[in-house]
Amino acid sequence: MSAVACIDGGKSELRLLVTDGERREYGVGPGLAYHPHEDGVARILDSVRAAVAMLTRPPAPTAVVAGLTAMPGDPAHLRRLTRCLEELFGGPALVVEDGLLAHAGALAGPGTVICAGTGTTVLSIGASGRRAKVDGWGPALGDRGSAYAIGLAGMRAATAAHDGTGPTTRLTGLLERELGGTDLAGLQEFYRDAALVARIAGFAREVVATAEHDAVAGAICDRAAADLAASAAAAVCRLPEAGSRVSWSGRFVAPSGPLHTRLAAALADRGLDLLPPVAGPLEGGPVLLRREEPYRSLLRTET
Repeated sequence: MSAVACIDGGKSELRLLVTDGERREYGVGPGLAYHPHEDGVARILDSVRAAVAMLTRPPAPTAVVAGLTAMPGDPAHLRRLTRCLEELFGGPALVVEDGLLAHAGALAGPGTVICAGTGTTVLSIGASGRRAKVDGWGPALGDRGSAYAIGLAGMRAATAAHDGTGPTTRLTGLLERELGGTDLAGLQEFYRDAALVARIAGFAREVVATAEHDAVAGAICDRAAADLAASAAAAVCRLPEAGSRVSWSGRFVAPSGPLHTRLAAALADRGLDLLPPVAGPLEGGPVLLRREEPYRSLLRTET
């Protein structure tokens, strides 16, 4: 097959895969956080260039697919980003939301995919190409069940326990280690962190790892699984033709982990089946490039 470049740009990091079906090369760039007073195009391109710089051989793909959490909503900015990616890679570029790329990788067909990473997006797609999207509101307004939501809940539970207003939890000591102490200097450094959202989301690993041995952490994971299952059920309710197949995208919902077990049970209670993904988001690029249903009609609205 011809070489294809696929970009999966999330809030915590951007990942790049260039493959011709046999050779596979990966690169990583900074996450795509929003910043005031910018359209984000330059930041996305800088992250892509950082990922390209990690490759041992310059890429020469015949096409590039980019699934971005920070895909420009303004059509003019989107056209500019697409044009710049085409100039960078020397081939036609397709830019879509990261949830669509993840769906193509996980199911490559009808069904519902829970994209649970730093943020949360749930996308249902029917055989006809119709879709229903739930969440994707970002950390201030949504991202229910996300790593950010779990990390923030864990940090708040830790400070409540520290103050004596909440139940005792192992998370308190873990938060003190994360902050380097609880003094004013440590807190100020925490709030000044340009990657604050990603840092809070990173604390979710501590919460999930502690869930089986700590009632507070376990309750936070219960809530997150319930929120993710509720979002999946809402998407399926809006688009029944998507069926009962539900899969996931992201390392956050890893098999055999506390969150995965809880999510599978919460979905089963709603009559939904949690299936392992066929592949990851980076493998969704070739699926979208085939422009077959159920994705073909969606790509007409994305581009």
